[in-house]
Amino acid sequence: MADSRTIETTRPSTVVTPIVKIEGTEIPRTLQVEAIVIDKGVNRIAAAKLVIVDGDTSAQQFDASNGDLFIPGKNIEILCGYESDNYTLFKGVVIKHSIKLRNSGSQLVIECRDKAIAMTLARHSKYFGENVKDSDAISTVAGTYSGLTADVADMNITTSDLVQYEATDWDFITGRAEINGMLVYTDDNTLSIKKPEISGTAVVELSFGATMLELDAEIDSRIQFPSITGRTWNPASQEIEKVDANPPSGELNGNLSSDDLAGVFSESKYQLNHGGKLSQPELQAWATALKQKQVLSKVRGRVKFKGIHTVKPGMIIKLSNLSDRFNGNAFVSHIQHHVSAGDWQLEVQFGLDPQWFTEKFETSIKPASALIQAVPGLQIGVVTQLESDPDGECRILVRMPVISPDDQGIWARVATLDAGKDRGSFFLPEVGDEVVVGFLNSDPRKPVVLGMLNSSNKTAPLTAADANNQKGFVTRSKMKLIFDDDKKSVTIETPAGKKITMDEDAGAIELKDENNNSIKMNSDGITIETQGKLVLKAQQDFNAEGMNLSLKANTALSAEGSASVEVKSSGTAALKGSIVQIN
Repeated sequence: MADSRTIETTRPSTVVTPIVKIEGTEIPRTLQVEAIVIDKGVNRIAAAKLVIVDGDTSAQQFDASNGDLFIPGKNIEILCGYESDNYTLFKGVVIKHSIKLRNSGSQLVIECRDKAIAMTLARHSKYFGENVKDSDAISTVAGTYSGLTADVADMNITTSDLVQYEATDWDFITGRAEINGMLVYTDDNTLSIKKPEISGTAVVELSFGATMLELDAEIDSRIQFPSITGRTWNPASQEIEKVDANPPSGELNGNLSSDDLAGVFSESKYQLNHGGKLSQPELQAWATALKQKQVLSKVRGRVKFKGIHTVKPGMIIKLSNLSDRFNGNAFVSHIQHHVSAGDWQLEVQFGLDPQWFTEKFETSIKPASALIQAVPGLQIGVVTQLESDPDGECRILVRMPVISPDDQGIWARVATLDAGKDRGSFFLPEVGDEVVVGFLNSDPRKPVVLGMLNSSNKTAPLTAADANNQKGFVTRSKMKLIFDDDKKSVTIETPAGKKITMDEDAGAIELKDENNNSIKMNSDGITIETQGKLVLKAQQDFNAEGMNLSLKANTALSAEGSASVEVKSSGTAALKGSIVQIN
């Protein structure tokens, strides 16, 4: 690295010689490029802007705008250097063409972006299959864009159910890369995803009183924590699973470490929580990525100096002759080249934004797809009608009091235990019942009744207890289906008293009615009792068989066969009575 009091250039930095090429050909020297601004940053699409003097008031036309050079879609390259020793600062495509007219003059303004801009234009949804690495998914997405080269570092997270939902490919890629502790760079139509190198070698040293033109720098203790823990629910163990972040190796500029700043406040831990089940590698990567982000954001600021082509996002610069709080190696997160009026300056932002990419930008689709104002969360509804759905979609009419306490409401679909063509469970609430309502895509026009609610006004048919032994269903007319886990019994009962009970505790099955007629099956056998007549009738044969068979009548016993009667025994046959009549 050169003497810190000078910035090394390949030629004397007296004459700045910018060049603009369209489709590989340098634009005519007759075009007066008034200003060039080039932006490149981590997790950002590289951009460039040209301001060209254009517009002839006497001819009343804009010659440069009328020409074919700056039509959107044209490939553009911007080079700059000193005394014609030029280096590429930007490659991309023209995306925007505008003209401006002011009292001071008229201009043609051309805006350009890296070809990765195509990844930001539309939202997509996609399943990536089972056991897919984030790096493989990102490479797959990036590979669909022509003219864009992708260089994606390997990532440790393998996901069994990776899904992209209504997100631009850029937002999806950047969000997943950041969780893996990586940063996204776009440079000359190349997409690079890699870990930041905190311990890298500085490409330039900038010295206060010599090479620095401007500087702002700050240290903020509020974004530093001594430890970061990732937490997720493990359904297999039924416990919270925890991992601690691994701190990155190395420290950046300043003589206060991240741990020093973390001790300013009493808050000792920062927790990342996920209510679902994250794999251990993803949980570890998430926590470690945040710790890395905090270290990289410890010192943030900007510094401006003479333009050079060698500094890019992701590199390291060295700051010197400042206070010891800021001296040392700084991580470059953003650069901006300014070329104007024969001067070339480079402004570098150092330190990383402490916010996640998905926190800073609106990466998710708006609720209700922005078609209408969305409904947050769940709502209470009151059923007003069960029949006559005008569309024949098995919906019921539900009024939501917070929308209108007086109107009949809106037709809502009903979520049920099972549903299919000519099958499923069929349980509808009663008119006047209180229900909980959700909304598809948070759209207030697409309600779904998710369940019914009890309250002190509409009490439950069973009394709640911590033992929670009884569960069941009771209809409006008091027909009951009750499960009892204590007795291990199931009871079906009608309001009049007709009852079927299967009782494991008693070891019995019993059918009983309000007339005290009953059939009971237990270990002793089967008992049939009735207070009236008992009739056994068969259209064909009726057979009765047992070890011993007894028939007893308290008054008379009659046996009759229309064709014949036969009584026989392989042993003794006895016919007894005070009087025996045969024939």
